[in-house]
Amino acid sequence: MLGPLAAATALLLAPPAPAEIRAQQPVEELAADLAYGLCPLFLTGGLKLDDAQLTERGFGPAVEKLSHPRFGELTLVGAKRPDGEVAFGGAPGKLCSVVVQGPKLAAVMARLRSAMVLTGLSFSASKNLTPDVPGVNVQTFRAPIDRQTLYVQLINAGGPKPAVMAQIFVMDK
Repeated sequence: MLGPLAAATALLLAPPAPAEIRAQQPVEELAADLAYGLCPLFLTGGLKLDDAQLTERGFGPAVEKLSHPRFGELTLVGAKRPDGEVAFGGAPGKLCSVVVQGPKLAAVMARLRSAMVLTGLSFSASKNLTPDVPGVNVQTFRAPIDRQTLYVQLINAGGPKPAVMAQIFVMDK
């Protein structure tokens, strides 16, 4: 199912910055790097949650497990940084999530949105695939890949612990 996504991975990955630079990235750059650089690898099974590419970015070994109504069990690792907390993971082959909490949520959302063009894919706005939830703003984008569609959902969730999320997944057309 993810064959075309594997081929597109080359388009999605820019040459990585050295580890010392990645460890000091502002949270908005880290979020975009994770969403558009490492999520494709995670989706195709080419990146595990204990990979050096994550530990170099400050992610620890503790794995949190959550249940998702559509994608089943999600596994995530976290990083606490001076400018925010970040979680990365999902369900390999199904969904990749990047979740950010902290003071720079507007900057994170802006960078996630502007960095989509760096993938080289032609994303277009799409109707949301989920029902509206009060206090949650979801923007859905899609790009064709062979006979599949790559979706990016940018989510701004309010509430007592506001967060910005990028969810990336593939569906058959």
